[in-house]
Amino acid sequence: MLTQQLLEITNNLTQAVATWPRRKPGMFMAGTRVIHYADLHSFYHQTRQIFGQRLYNFRTTSAAPVVLDCGAHIGLASLFFKERFPAARVTAFEADAALAEICRANFASFGASDIEVIAAAVWTHENGVSFAQSSDDAGHVAEGQADAVKVPSVRLKSYLNVPIDLLKLDVEGAEFALVEDCGAALKNVRNIVMEVHAMDGGPVQIGRMLARLEELGFRYVLGDLHQATWMPAETTPPFEYCRTEKFILTVFAWQT
Repeated sequence: MLTQQLLEITNNLTQAVATWPRRKPGMFMAGTRVIHYADLHSFYHQTRQIFGQRLYNFRTTSAAPVVLDCGAHIGLASLFFKERFPAARVTAFEADAALAEICRANFASFGASDIEVIAAAVWTHENGVSFAQSSDDAGHVAEGQADAVKVPSVRLKSYLNVPIDLLKLDVEGAEFALVEDCGAALKNVRNIVMEVHAMDGGPVQIGRMLARLEELGFRYVLGDLHQATWMPAETTPPFEYCRTEKFILTVFAWQT
Protein backbone atom coordinates (compact mmCIF):
# COMPACT_ATOMS: atom_id res chain seq x y z
CA MET A 1 0.00 0.00 0.00
CA LEU A 2 2.74 2.48 0.95
CA THR A 3 4.64 1.68 -2.23
CA GLN A 4 1.59 2.39 -4.39
CA GLN A 5 0.79 5.62 -2.56
CA LEU A 6 4.30 7.06 -2.80
CA LEU A 7 4.70 6.11 -6.45
CA GLU A 8 1.39 7.79 -7.25
CA ILE A 9 2.65 10.96 -5.55
CA THR A 10 5.89 10.95 -7.53
CA ASN A 11 4.08 10.15 -10.78
CA ASN A 12 2.13 13.37 -10.29
CA LEU A 13 5.37 15.26 -9.56
CA THR A 14 7.35 14.08 -12.57
CA GLN A 15 6.58 17.05 -14.81
CA ALA A 16 7.05 19.72 -12.12
CA VAL A 17 9.77 18.47 -9.78
CA ALA A 18 12.58 20.28 -11.61
CA THR A 19 10.86 23.64 -11.06
CA TRP A 20 10.42 23.30 -7.29
CA PRO A 21 12.83 25.18 -4.98
CA ARG A 22 15.51 23.07 -3.31
CA ARG A 23 15.69 22.30 0.41
CA LYS A 24 12.21 23.56 1.19
CA PRO A 25 10.38 21.23 3.62
CA GLY A 26 6.81 20.14 3.16
CA MET A 27 4.45 17.18 3.32
CA PHE A 28 2.08 15.06 1.27
CA MET A 29 -0.89 12.92 2.13
CA ALA A 30 -0.37 9.24 1.38
CA GLY A 31 -3.89 8.00 1.77
CA THR A 32 -4.84 9.14 5.28
CA ARG A 33 -1.22 9.40 6.48
CA VAL A 34 1.24 12.27 6.29
CA ILE A 35 4.69 11.86 4.72
CA HIS A 36 7.12 14.67 5.54
CA TYR A 37 10.06 15.67 3.35
CA ALA A 38 12.95 18.11 3.67
CA ASP A 39 13.81 18.49 -0.02
CA LEU A 40 11.37 17.62 -2.79
CA HIS A 41 14.05 16.57 -5.27
CA SER A 42 15.58 14.14 -2.77
CA PHE A 43 12.14 12.80 -1.86
CA TYR A 44 11.26 12.28 -5.51
CA HIS A 45 14.45 10.48 -6.54
CA GLN A 46 14.69 8.40 -3.37
CA THR A 47 11.10 7.27 -3.78
CA ARG A 48 11.67 6.26 -7.39
CA GLN A 49 14.80 4.30 -6.45
CA ILE A 50 13.60 2.70 -3.22
CA PHE A 51 9.96 1.95 -4.03
CA GLY A 52 10.02 2.01 -7.84
CA GLN A 53 13.31 0.29 -8.69
CA ARG A 54 13.28 -1.55 -5.32
CA LEU A 55 16.99 -0.86 -5.01
CA TYR A 56 17.20 -2.17 -1.45
CA ASN A 57 15.01 -5.25 -1.79
CA PHE A 58 16.72 -8.48 -0.76
CA ARG A 59 15.88 -12.10 -0.03
CA THR A 60 16.15 -13.55 3.44
CA THR A 61 14.86 -16.61 5.27
CA SER A 62 14.34 -14.55 8.44
CA ALA A 63 10.83 -13.38 9.28
CA ALA A 64 12.35 -10.60 11.40
CA PRO A 65 15.56 -9.50 9.64
CA VAL A 66 17.93 -7.14 11.43
CA VAL A 67 18.57 -4.07 9.27
CA LEU A 68 20.93 -1.13 9.83
CA ASP A 69 19.87 1.89 7.76
CA CYS A 70 22.93 4.15 7.79
CA GLY A 71 22.21 7.54 6.28
CA ALA A 72 18.45 7.29 6.75
CA HIS A 73 17.63 10.86 5.60
CA ILE A 74 13.83 11.09 6.04
CA GLY A 75 13.36 7.36 6.58
CA LEU A 76 12.10 6.13 3.22
CA ALA A 77 14.39 3.08 3.10
CA SER A 78 13.44 2.11 6.65
CA LEU A 79 9.76 2.36 5.73
CA PHE A 80 10.40 0.17 2.70
CA PHE A 81 12.05 -2.48 4.89
CA LYS A 82 9.11 -2.43 7.31
CA GLU A 83 6.60 -2.74 4.47
CA ARG A 84 8.57 -5.65 3.02
CA PHE A 85 9.23 -7.29 6.39
CA PRO A 86 6.72 -6.04 9.01
CA ALA A 87 8.58 -7.76 11.85
CA ALA A 88 11.99 -6.41 10.78
CA ARG A 89 14.18 -4.92 13.49
CA VAL A 90 15.38 -1.71 11.87
CA THR A 91 17.79 0.86 13.26
CA ALA A 92 17.92 4.16 11.36
CA PHE A 93 21.03 6.35 11.76
CA GLU A 94 20.83 9.99 10.67
CA ALA A 95 23.47 12.61 11.52
CA ASP A 96 21.30 15.66 10.82
CA ALA A 97 19.12 16.13 13.91
CA ALA A 98 16.35 17.86 11.92
CA LEU A 99 16.18 14.95 9.47
CA ALA A 100 16.19 12.48 12.35
CA GLU A 101 13.08 14.21 13.70
CA ILE A 102 11.43 13.88 10.29
CA CYS A 103 12.29 10.17 10.39
CA ARG A 104 10.52 9.83 13.72
CA ALA A 105 7.47 11.71 12.43
CA ASN A 106 7.26 9.58 9.29
CA PHE A 107 7.69 6.34 11.24
CA ALA A 108 4.95 7.35 13.67
CA SER A 109 2.66 8.36 10.81
CA PHE A 110 2.97 4.94 9.18
CA GLY A 111 2.75 2.88 12.34
CA ALA A 112 6.46 2.06 12.42
CA SER A 113 7.45 3.66 15.70
CA ASP A 114 9.35 0.48 16.60
CA ILE A 115 12.13 1.61 14.22
CA GLU A 116 14.95 2.85 16.43
CA VAL A 117 16.22 6.28 15.36
CA ILE A 118 19.76 7.24 16.34
CA ALA A 119 20.52 10.91 15.66
CA ALA A 120 24.23 10.48 15.07
CA ALA A 121 26.70 9.94 12.27
CA VAL A 122 27.97 6.41 11.77
CA TRP A 123 31.73 6.76 11.96
CA THR A 124 34.93 5.17 13.23
CA HIS A 125 34.67 6.50 16.80
CA GLU A 126 32.20 7.93 19.32
CA ASN A 127 33.82 11.34 19.84
CA GLY A 128 31.58 13.36 17.53
CA VAL A 129 32.38 14.51 14.02
CA SER A 130 32.12 17.61 11.82
CA PHE A 131 29.15 17.26 9.51
CA ALA A 132 28.01 19.37 6.53
CA GLN A 133 24.22 19.64 6.83
CA SER A 134 22.31 20.30 3.64
CA SER A 135 18.68 19.13 4.22
CA ASP A 136 18.87 17.28 0.91
CA ASP A 137 20.51 13.84 0.66
CA ALA A 138 24.06 15.21 0.32
CA GLY A 139 24.92 15.77 4.00
CA HIS A 140 28.34 14.30 4.81
CA VAL A 141 31.20 14.05 7.26
CA ALA A 142 33.32 17.14 6.60
CA GLU A 143 36.30 17.39 8.90
CA GLY A 144 37.92 20.81 8.52
CA GLN A 145 35.07 22.33 6.50
CA ALA A 146 34.33 25.84 7.77
CA ASP A 147 30.53 25.61 7.73
CA ALA A 148 30.33 22.11 9.19
CA VAL A 149 28.72 21.54 12.59
CA LYS A 150 29.73 19.10 15.30
CA VAL A 151 27.30 16.20 15.63
CA PRO A 152 27.33 13.06 17.77
CA SER A 153 28.88 9.96 16.24
CA VAL A 154 28.62 6.25 16.87
CA ARG A 155 31.12 3.62 15.88
CA LEU A 156 29.43 1.38 13.31
CA LYS A 157 31.69 -1.52 14.23
CA SER A 158 30.11 -1.66 17.70
CA TYR A 159 26.75 -2.55 16.10
CA LEU A 160 28.18 -5.52 14.20
CA ASN A 161 28.74 -7.86 17.15
CA VAL A 162 25.45 -9.63 16.35
CA PRO A 163 24.23 -11.10 13.04
CA ILE A 164 22.99 -8.39 10.67
CA ASP A 165 20.77 -9.37 7.75
CA LEU A 166 21.27 -6.13 5.81
CA LEU A 167 23.63 -3.20 6.18
CA LYS A 168 22.52 -0.26 4.06
CA LEU A 169 25.19 2.44 3.71
CA ASP A 170 24.37 5.75 2.04
CA VAL A 171 26.85 7.99 3.81
CA GLU A 172 28.24 10.25 1.09
CA GLY A 173 31.89 9.15 1.05
CA ALA A 174 32.26 7.86 4.62
CA GLU A 175 31.87 4.29 3.36
CA PHE A 176 35.61 3.87 2.74
CA ALA A 177 36.61 4.71 6.31
CA LEU A 178 33.74 2.64 7.71
CA VAL A 179 34.59 -0.53 5.80
CA GLU A 180 38.23 -0.19 6.80
CA ASP A 181 37.37 0.37 10.47
CA CYS A 182 34.75 -2.40 10.66
CA GLY A 183 37.15 -4.92 9.14
CA ALA A 184 36.50 -8.51 10.21
CA ALA A 185 33.34 -7.45 12.10
CA LEU A 186 31.67 -7.28 8.68
CA LYS A 187 31.66 -11.09 8.69
CA ASN A 188 28.56 -10.79 10.89
CA VAL A 189 26.77 -9.01 8.03
CA ARG A 190 24.99 -11.22 5.51
CA ASN A 191 24.15 -8.57 2.91
CA ILE A 192 25.35 -5.04 2.15
CA VAL A 193 23.87 -2.39 -0.14
CA MET A 194 26.27 0.53 -0.28
CA GLU A 195 26.30 3.73 -2.32
CA VAL A 196 29.93 4.42 -3.20
CA HIS A 197 31.36 7.79 -4.22
CA ALA A 198 34.30 7.91 -6.60
CA MET A 199 35.16 11.54 -6.11
CA ASP A 200 38.55 12.75 -4.87
CA GLY A 201 40.70 9.62 -4.95
CA GLY A 202 37.56 7.52 -5.12
CA PRO A 203 38.51 5.07 -7.87
CA VAL A 204 41.63 3.96 -5.99
CA GLN A 205 39.65 3.69 -2.75
CA ILE A 206 36.93 1.63 -4.46
CA GLY A 207 39.48 -0.92 -5.63
CA ARG A 208 40.91 -1.28 -2.14
CA MET A 209 37.48 -1.53 -0.56
CA LEU A 210 36.26 -4.19 -2.97
CA ALA A 211 39.45 -6.18 -2.37
CA ARG A 212 38.76 -5.96 1.36
CA LEU A 213 35.21 -7.26 0.89
CA GLU A 214 36.58 -10.18 -1.13
CA GLU A 215 39.04 -10.99 1.65
CA LEU A 216 36.14 -11.10 4.10
CA GLY A 217 34.23 -13.62 1.96
CA PHE A 218 31.81 -11.35 0.12
CA ARG A 219 30.77 -11.60 -3.48
CA TYR A 220 29.45 -8.44 -5.09
CA VAL A 221 27.79 -6.87 -8.10
CA LEU A 222 28.19 -3.23 -9.15
CA GLY A 223 25.21 -1.29 -10.46
CA ASP A 224 23.22 1.95 -10.48
CA LEU A 225 26.09 3.94 -12.02
CA HIS A 226 25.77 7.72 -12.24
CA GLN A 227 28.42 10.01 -13.72
CA ALA A 228 28.88 12.91 -11.30
CA THR A 229 28.79 15.65 -13.91
CA TRP A 230 27.71 18.19 -11.29
CA MET A 231 31.11 17.92 -9.59
CA PRO A 232 34.15 19.91 -10.84
CA ALA A 233 36.49 17.59 -12.70
CA GLU A 234 40.28 17.67 -12.54
CA THR A 235 40.73 15.63 -15.71
CA THR A 236 38.59 14.57 -18.66
CA PRO A 237 38.64 10.88 -19.66
CA PRO A 238 39.69 10.18 -23.28
CA PHE A 239 36.37 8.45 -23.98
CA GLU A 240 33.32 10.10 -25.48
CA TYR A 241 30.96 8.18 -23.20
CA CYS A 242 32.73 9.33 -20.03
CA ARG A 243 31.95 12.99 -19.41
CA THR A 244 33.81 12.99 -16.08
CA GLU A 245 36.15 10.80 -14.06
CA LYS A 246 33.87 11.10 -11.03
CA PHE A 247 30.92 8.79 -10.46
CA ILE A 248 28.58 7.19 -7.95
CA LEU A 249 27.65 3.52 -7.99
CA THR A 250 26.00 0.96 -5.76
CA VAL A 251 27.74 -2.12 -4.42
CA PHE A 252 25.50 -5.10 -3.72
CA ALA A 253 27.52 -7.53 -1.59
CA TRP A 254 26.62 -10.79 0.11
CA GLN A 255 28.34 -13.51 2.10
CA THR A 256 29.26 -16.63 0.17
